[in-house]
Amino acid sequence: MDNEKAEKNEETKDVCEDCGRTDHEIDYERAERICDCGLVTDYQVFSANDDYNRMYGEEASATKVRTLGVTDKNTALGSGNSTYADIRKLPPKSRRDWSRRTKIDRGTVYKPHPFFGKVIRAVEALYGLNTALGIEHLARMTCTPLTPEQEKVREGLKSCDRKRLATPKNQICRQKADLKGDSEESNARIIAIALAELGGDLQITSKIDRRFDLMRYGLTDKQILSAKAIILKHYRARVGFNWAPAPRRIHPSELRCDDSDQVIEHLEDALSSSLCDADLDLVHRNAAHRLALLGEPGDMKNSPLTVNTNIRMVIACVYYATLQSRGLAEGLLNRVATTCRLTGSGVSSRLEQFRDEDAGKLFFNGAFDDFIIL
Repeated sequence: MDNEKAEKNEETKDVCEDCGRTDHEIDYERAERICDCGLVTDYQVFSANDDYNRMYGEEASATKVRTLGVTDKNTALGSGNSTYADIRKLPPKSRRDWSRRTKIDRGTVYKPHPFFGKVIRAVEALYGLNTALGIEHLARMTCTPLTPEQEKVREGLKSCDRKRLATPKNQICRQKADLKGDSEESNARIIAIALAELGGDLQITSKIDRRFDLMRYGLTDKQILSAKAIILKHYRARVGFNWAPAPRRIHPSELRCDDSDQVIEHLEDALSSSLCDADLDLVHRNAAHRLALLGEPGDMKNSPLTVNTNIRMVIACVYYATLQSRGLAEGLLNRVATTCRLTGSGVSSRLEQFRDEDAGKLFFNGAFDDFIIL
């Protein structure tokens, strides 16, 4: 009996495939077995305490499995369809192999919709992890199809409603050549920028300025606006069927305040190359005083005097009026207008209208008059 047990233990020992010896050293850091003859093979030990948070080899760490950008998060925990009763029918060697593979599988994340992961990685690379986390639900809605139950409801709707509930990713990638990217990576960037901008509009995440990213990757405003419109229509359709939570209602003054902060920041960068620090500081202080006279950007109780004019136009006119009062406006009209995404002629003509309407210093409180506040 003892001889049979000894032979069984001998069979279960790791045997070198080259020399047949059982004496070897284990390098647990590299997860390798080193035989006396010099043969090195992979070696990993699993125990009942191992879980999906554990990695093996020299990449071993205690970090959790990353599930951001993964469509099926349950598979990251090693879930499977096989039951223990099914496994008991297998021979011993197959059961051991199944157990080992199951433990490895616990740290494996499957990606049935890889394009969703590409979009999330593009958002994270462009705008950071916080933005990617904030708009992950919008990206999931954009890149993954409806559930079977939702698809049955969609099939019974009118053609216009069916189109709105179609997967936005498919609609964006199948548009005309000038509205879609020239590769899968380009389409992922288009969707990522559109989602980040939509997140800013809905005040889910910080507002972004897409101009630098468009120049960097050779994209156009037309591509982003088209993708954004498709995603927004789909989102509203889902909200209408209670398939997604409705976004919170945003007061117009909040959006006006965000836009004004962003435009003023860009104007500071644009004017800093032409004005000295003292002049730039004086321009900022005078522009701030003019905006205060107008009540811009307003709040939830009081509306500014220029509430019916786009805030970018108001700020462009205010800054150009300040530059004129200071004698610094030469050659800067187009720079101010371009920074505010306007035209020089449009800013110049609108400023003249403001001044004509402000006759008597009643309508706009003298905000566009020629003065300097030190």
